[in-house]
Amino acid sequence: MRMMLPLFIAVTLTGCATGSGQGPASNSQTVDIRAKLSLSGCEPQLADKVLALESPSLEQEAAFQCLQDGQLATVERLLTGYLERHDNPPSPDYSVYLLALTDFVRFELAEGDAPAQLSAGRKAHDQLVAFVRAYPESAYRAEVAPRLEALHEGMARAEYRLAMTEIEKGRREMGASRLRYVVREYPRSAASVDARRWLEQRLTP
Repeated sequence: MRMMLPLFIAVTLTGCATGSGQGPASNSQTVDIRAKLSLSGCEPQLADKVLALESPSLEQEAAFQCLQDGQLATVERLLTGYLERHDNPPSPDYSVYLLALTDFVRFELAEGDAPAQLSAGRKAHDQLVAFVRAYPESAYRAEVAPRLEALHEGMARAEYRLAMTEIEKGRREMGASRLRYVVREYPRSAASVDARRWLEQRLTP
């Protein structure tokens, strides 16, 4: 499943890919890796070759392609420790943002599995909030608000589904408690409206 990110990220990444200061041999390897990424997409075994070149911009390029291809573990392999591996690397906010998006994509892919979606959603929320706090001037900050809103809606709906499952299994009070949680913790969500309606219709004397 290919997860497409906003076009401006790809454009910015192209700009970050210059000025790596590599020698002829590593330049040749970089060209070869870029060709493979273009033709074959992200292949997990390519991560070791990318990391061996110690090129920050290439690591970001490969990570972007891997995120599009849904190879989330490879994105994490490429970018975890990015700031520690390189001395004053280019666009550190971009690497942190891509890492934050891995759990957001996991959240989207977990649609229909409420516990998995909630787990990934909480991680994605924490990472995106941490990103904004660490890089308040980042150009990618504009993309965070709609993603947080999507998390709010999706997690609320997942909680609502779990509540209704409890009710369908005869655990009415436990389900109602979950619905109250949805109303309290996700007040702006569509699921909150549904939860409030159920509580008013079923529990009001």
